[in-house]
Amino acid sequence: MILITGANGLVGSFLCRALIHRGEKVRAFVRKNSDCSLLDDIKSQLDFAIGDINDVGSLVDAMQGITYIIHTAAIISFWKKKREDMFHVNVEGTSNVVNTALNFGVKKMLHVSSVAALGRKKAIVSIDEENKWEESSLNTAYANTKYQAELEVYRGIEEGLNAVIVNPSVILGPGLKGTSSVRLFEYVYTGNKYYTKGYLNYVDIRDLIDSILYLLFQENNGEVRYIVNSGTIQYKHFFEAIAKELNVKAPGVLATPWMREIVWRLGAFSSFFSGKEPLITKETARNASAHFEYSSQKLIKETNVVFRPLSDTIRWSCNILFNNK
Repeated sequence: MILITGANGLVGSFLCRALIHRGEKVRAFVRKNSDCSLLDDIKSQLDFAIGDINDVGSLVDAMQGITYIIHTAAIISFWKKKREDMFHVNVEGTSNVVNTALNFGVKKMLHVSSVAALGRKKAIVSIDEENKWEESSLNTAYANTKYQAELEVYRGIEEGLNAVIVNPSVILGPGLKGTSSVRLFEYVYTGNKYYTKGYLNYVDIRDLIDSILYLLFQENNGEVRYIVNSGTIQYKHFFEAIAKELNVKAPGVLATPWMREIVWRLGAFSSFFSGKEPLITKETARNASAHFEYSSQKLIKETNVVFRPLSDTIRWSCNILFNNK
């Protein structure tokens, strides 16, 4: 049986579906009162385990009879208010998963990390798996927690755990409204007019799932980390492609640095009263013009994966998210 932490999220739900399609038995590890609507069509085929990766007792219960673990549970946020929660879940939670996996002697653990964990440095544009983390103002608090989470996985490997790490870029697909990359689609759909000079690294959720399953079931070849990124595009062109698919006006006003400084402050002011995380935070605003490109050449060479074209990803996502016919 395969245990998936964070099974109700975008990655987790697509993994559940793909594994069931393969005939695998899946235990979905989710928190109490989680929104599991992304699993509605396969709920009856899943073995649910209710718990929390920071509750070791619930992890122990969920690990009974498990052969493989896919650890997707994490908090993605660029909001200062959530930094403590991110560390608690992303770092301490991963440590708990690693320790429990070691205690149960699972066959393999696959950790879903992020390209953010590779770190960013000035004067470097192209990044691959050999990039070494360095403290930098370009690294967000989220990136720091994902890097530290990877250190926990590497610590587990030193203690005998068979594990592999995938580092996806921004994952595009029809997730829950108001979450993750879905907010980028909603940004265009709701008629916002600003864009930045920055670049988006992206991967279709379906391509990520195919890569994860290959790496989970392949024999250990000594490699630990794989970047999963299908391409890089300027935000302006990305927004234009979404707008064309939705038949709406694309963001057409370049947000200058001083405008971004105003926007994140207004967002912070608004969130103070609403309690909701703003789309534009201090971290996202100040990295909005960054240009980094992540290489998937190691993955492509090993798996011969062929990534879907971005136009297909956008069309598919828009059709599901907005019933766009």
